[in-house]
Amino acid sequence: MTVVARRTQQQRREATIGRLLSATIDCLAEHGYRETSIGRICARAELSHGGLFRHFASRTALLGAATDEILRRHIESLREMLKAPQDSDDYIEDLVNFCRAATRDRTSAAWREIIVASRTDEELRAAIEPAVRGFEDAVMTVAEKLPQVAMDSREFGTLILSFLHMFDSEASTVVVFETPEIEAYRHRWCVELLRSAFEKSAS
Repeated sequence: MTVVARRTQQQRREATIGRLLSATIDCLAEHGYRETSIGRICARAELSHGGLFRHFASRTALLGAATDEILRRHIESLREMLKAPQDSDDYIEDLVNFCRAATRDRTSAAWREIIVASRTDEELRAAIEPAVRGFEDAVMTVAEKLPQVAMDSREFGTLILSFLHMFDSEASTVVVFETPEIEAYRHRWCVELLRSAFEKSAS
């Protein structure tokens, strides 16, 4: 007979919070900020309102934690991307493609919903500020532990952040209309800029 170990209280708590954060991100991506209600989140996470409020004091607190989770996922993905051998012919192309793809996934759609809402919501803005600041800092320093990235970490981080901001704006408009020629030019421009920066740092 197989004995299944019972999860500890801490493990159950972490699993519940994980379900709530994923449900919040999914709701934001699918329904938008305004329609991401406590009821909708709880239904998706298969939890009661009481189950949610045992972990988060308010909807705003939950959205702040969801923002932190979105940005944690992005940083982890970026770290994995940067582990690829830099001497690969496709490295720079892959990095630019990664930045564009990262801004078009559902977590980034959820991120944009929160950011736009925070412009006129002071409480929400205060709740997400630590996560946003932490993301900016993490991107600026993520290259420090990657010996294959030769250029100055702040220069590298600034380029990556700039690409992400640019592609984030692109992802916001592409749902209305697409501009393939401009998008292709934008891609080439990013590749050339990044290649030039790498060549300069290697010289």
